[in-house]
Amino acid sequence: GVHCTDMDVIEKSNLNRQFLFRSSDIQKLKSTVACERARDMNKDLKINTYSTKVGPDTEEVFGDDFFETLDGVCNALDNVQARMYMDQRCIYFSKPLLESGTLGTKGNVQVVIPGVTESYGSSRDPPEKAIPICTLKNFP
Repeated sequence: GVHCTDMDVIEKSNLNRQFLFRSSDIQKLKSTVACERARDMNKDLKINTYSTKVGPDTEEVFGDDFFETLDGVCNALDNVQARMYMDQRCIYFSKPLLESGTLGTKGNVQVVIPGVTESYGSSRDPPEKAIPICTLKNFP
């Protein structure tokens, strides 16, 4: 099955870059709506929905037993700290990772196969620069 988690709610600024969300979804949990839309596309999909952050402070939910059951991980995270944490967990458990993310108008995708490819943490992103809130809320 698929596990999907995001503790954020849908904002108007999400609508122009995420095809799963509609205007009627504003203020609903991203993970709940994304899972509903995925089920609409594939009724046989087994998907577990969470609204919990993944990190050291939630290892009672996403701990060793959880990671051992995974075949792979697909990220769409919005900060370097979370990306580093997931990269470390995937390396530790030898799980392939599809790392993806955006920052402003820029996008990045990296495939990480532990022991075969470079990991996300092997290279450093440039320091995160603040993006003007008007860019985040009104782009494009």
